[in-house]
Formats: sequence, structure tokens, C-alpha cells
Amino acid sequence: MKKILLGLLLATLVLSRQCLWSQEKGKSEDAPKPPASEKSVTPLRVQVVFTEYEGEKKISNLPYTLLVNADDRGPVAAMRMGLRVPIELNSNQFQYQDVGTNLDGHAEKADDGRFLLKLNVERTSVYAPGASGKPALSGGNEIASRQPIVQQFRTQVNLLIRDGQTIQSTVATDPVTGHVLKVDVTLNVIK
Repeated sequence: MKKILLGLLLATLVLSRQCLWSQEKGKSEDAPKPPASEKSVTPLRVQVVFTEYEGEKKISNLPYTLLVNADDRGPVAAMRMGLRVPIELNSNQFQYQDVGTNLDGHAEKADDGRFLLKLNVERTSVYAPGASGKPALSGGNEIASRQPIVQQFRTQVNLLIRDGQTIQSTVATDPVTGHVLKVDVTLNVIK
């Protein structure tokens, strides 16, 4: 009797194991597949270069690199680089101003192999009064202040750009100094 019970128990284990194996195999074959229209993620290196000119003379060149995944449903790629500068309110009180560069980017693949790159760019800098030896002007009026002057530049660009291409996305003139700021964007697919 013990042999029969042991045989039945062994047969039950073998059959149940085989049944579980075939169920698992069936699950993997019947598992839902992602829609064919869903795009795969493509890693991109986006370089943003701020170049400032005084007339024809280049006076600064600031490059930044941001990694962006095209067609990623996750958060927007972001970079913050800067410092906080104290600005005196009165003889014993200060307020801190953020100064530096902020970049936010998102990209999508276009059908023709290019990418639609959406960038939000912000750059803030500080002028020290009288640093150039000349009074600062705005709209032809002298700015009389002992406090630093905060310059802020913001742009939002939507570029249709291919791998390896550089586009001069923005050109802006500082109303106080007359300096020209050019923003170049280069995109490279990371392989």
C-alpha cells in the first residue's frame, strides 16, 4: 500500500510540475507585446555653447553638455550650474541671487532620421557697477547704482536637427553693454 501511495504522490508531482512548466511557457508566448508604433529610446548628447562678442571680438565661450534620451517618457533632462551671489539690501541685510545656467531638454525622433529637440535655456549673470570704467546705459539712460546689475537671458527653442549637426539657435544683444550673445546647439547620437 505504501508503494502505491508513494507512486501516486510521485506521479502527481511530476504531472503538476509538467503542467506548471507548460503554463509558464504559454504565459511568455501570450504576454502582451508593446505596440509596433512605440519608438525605442535613443541616447543623445546635446552641446549648448554660449559665445559672447563685443563687436567682432569674442570675449567669452561657455560650453555645456546635456544628455537627453529621445522618445523617453521619463522626466525631462535638466542641468543647473551656478552659484548664489549676495546682494546688499541695506547695511546689514543681504538677498541672494541665483547666477548661472539652466538647461532643460526633451527630444523626439522624426520620421526622416532627424530629431525634434526642445530646449529651455536660461543664463543669468551679474555686472559690477563701474567695472568697465564707463557708466552702464539702458535705452540711452545712465544706470546709477552701486548695486550689481543682474542680466537674465531666456529662450525656448524647438529645433529639427540631425546627428552631428550644429545650429545657431539664438542671437541676442545685451541692452546695457551692446554685447552680442550667440547660442549654438550641436546634437550627437551616442552609440
